[in-house]
Amino acid sequence: MPLDRRQRCSDFEYSETAKRVLLVGAERPDEFRDAIRLLLRGHEVAVVNPRVTQAARIFHNEGGWFIPSRIEQLSRALGDFDLICENYPYPSGRHFVPARAFARARLARLARGGRWLVFTESPRYARELKAAVEEGLGGANFRVRVSRVPADLAPASSYPPVSRRFRLIFERRL
Repeated sequence: MPLDRRQRCSDFEYSETAKRVLLVGAERPDEFRDAIRLLLRGHEVAVVNPRVTQAARIFHNEGGWFIPSRIEQLSRALGDFDLICENYPYPSGRHFVPARAFARARLARLARGGRWLVFTESPRYARELKAAVEEGLGGANFRVRVSRVPADLAPASSYPPVSRRFRLIFERRL
């Protein structure tokens, strides 16, 4: 069996101390397997998605915290997260959210020194998210890194295939 070299949320968890991790919009079984991997490392892991899947139920039964909601609707009482991960958001149609509001909903939940990791297949959306933070959401408070990633190294996707994906890492400064 070939080794899967695809990047996943758990690859970006660097600390040995327990952290609070939030996966936004996870639906695929591989995303929930990664969430369970983080649980087994001692982290507090929550997944937010209005869609409840069989993988979500398994994750919940394994001790994960599944919240059937959208991140924009989460109570502030839930606190901040050290790592927020999101694969291929598609804020369009009836769920369209402009880039600035989309980023604000995630960055507002980020702890000091925390990171929001997002993969997208759209170069336009990558540029819009980066600009929204640097130009309007406190660019001095966040560091933004954008990388092109070959499709075979990026998280799996159900969208039509493209040769490159984009990884954005937003880090809240201390």
